Amino acid sequence: MRNYLRSGKFILWIGLVVIIVMFTMLASESGRNYNLRSKSDELEGQIARLEGQIEDLGYKITYYKTDAYKERLAREKLNVAAAGESVIVIKDDQAKQTDVAQQTTLVLKSDAQILAEKSNFDQWRDFLFGN
Repeated sequence: MRNYLRSGKFILWIGLVVIIVMFTMLASESGRNYNLRSKSDELEGQIARLEGQIEDLGYKITYYKTDAYKERLAREKLNVAAAGESVIVIKDDQAKQTDVAQQTTLVLKSDAQILAEKSNFDQWRDFLFGN
């Protein structure tokens, strides 16, 4: 037993085990640090977005307190006109709006029908090569 302890093989094996244990501990700590860093970056992004939203809401609050906003709101919602101002109401032709909607629907249907008629290979070829 003493010869075995004195030999370099025993010390080599102990050294190898210590190195392996240290390597696994280092790998697990590196993984944990990576996860924490990614969470930190995600939270910093959320903070930046929320600060932007807070700033936007602050601008909206100051705008909503102005007389220009109150006047615009009164004109839109209550149909109120300023003193000395005359209001002109222009009615849209509902038939024109429905015709345009029907035409766009027909165009979309015809494109869908064209795509349905093409084979899958032809659709991929057109997509990849821009035809």
